[in-house]
Amino acid sequence: MAKFTKHSLQLSELLRLIPEEIFVEIARDTQVDYYAKVLKGKMLFNMLFYAMLTVDKLGQRGLADVFSSPQFRLLFNVETDKETLSHSSVSERLSSLNVEFFAQVYEYILATFSRLYPAQNIAGLQLQRVDSSLVAETSNKLKEGMTCGNEYKKKKMVKYTLNYDGMYGTCAAVHTAEKYANESLALPKNVTGHFKRTPDHALAYVFDRGQSSGNAFSEMKSNQGLLFVGRLMENRKLVVVKNFDLTFRHFSHGELKQDALVRIYTTEETVSKNGKPVRKQVLINDIFRVIRFRPADSDHDILLITNILCLRAETVAQMYRRRWDIEVWFRFLKQELNFSHFLSLNENGIRIVLYMTLIVAMLIRIYKQENQLGYKTAKRRMKIELQELIIAIAVVHSGGDLKRLNLPAP
Repeated sequence: MAKFTKHSLQLSELLRLIPEEIFVEIARDTQVDYYAKVLKGKMLFNMLFYAMLTVDKLGQRGLADVFSSPQFRLLFNVETDKETLSHSSVSERLSSLNVEFFAQVYEYILATFSRLYPAQNIAGLQLQRVDSSLVAETSNKLKEGMTCGNEYKKKKMVKYTLNYDGMYGTCAAVHTAEKYANESLALPKNVTGHFKRTPDHALAYVFDRGQSSGNAFSEMKSNQGLLFVGRLMENRKLVVVKNFDLTFRHFSHGELKQDALVRIYTTEETVSKNGKPVRKQVLINDIFRVIRFRPADSDHDILLITNILCLRAETVAQMYRRRWDIEVWFRFLKQELNFSHFLSLNENGIRIVLYMTLIVAMLIRIYKQENQLGYKTAKRRMKIELQELIIAIAVVHSGGDLKRLNLPAP
């Protein structure tokens, strides 16, 4: 399958890469429509796709309005006689529909587009930026979630931990259990989980200092072939095993101050004789590489930890600098795809919306790249193309007399 011609990609071309038979096959395998009469898996997929591109501040009432919209019904050839849905019907379906349908559609689309657009590489390694984002529900109606706020005004929040390869979200997890408020539990789970699914790729996982557990570093290192670049607090206690030569101490973007093999400490908790928990620092046997450098535009050092030994320190530092890409991607998801609030307050619905968000983000990302646009412009033009498709279909259905369809103005 060849790439599209630069600067000429249309939304209709992009959508043709997702064949209808895939939806039929996945719906059959997941039995997503076993009890459904109206809101079947593909119908909800189409509603979410259309709404994410066209509706600002999307909610359940907005999604119900999409279903009854003549434009939506014409575009997707909605055949049901039911013309309206209540927002409670949307809510119930989001909470009960088999999320595996959306997970498998997401995996298929990801695999298809990954062949079209290989991930970005540095030194032959595919970078997987890994980070988390918290979303809190201000109305305190979230059914599952971590608590936040003081004891008088507690709210709930959900943690999303995502992998991003520079083009697409490649691994997604929703965390509601309190223990996953700790990044040293949430983030390594994504790293090892993704690596076990893709062991044949040359991968390097890049993450920030939220993951600081020495035991987690050791666990990741124990997976043969799993490479990572993380960050430590600048004052982290280290035991130097070997210092490397600092001949190439001047980076293109800063100055190298330390390159060494070290052992690190981790915190372990035991129980004292009187039954009280005791925390102590324990030296880990594993040896890691640390790289300390000072960026040219900063007054503070950055201390990296990695198990990559074969690359120059500057190359490893460049890998870490690319971690910022996921921050830009998160901002796009939140500002343009309603990722900063909940469409569903049920964990099943939250997962469905997450997969749909990643799918729509993939489509926008490719459209953006092929047409050399910004995220916001790409989304706006995709919305315009949807309207043009509706008009074209309307012309055909009406025989040229659009008044026969009684369509409202877009």
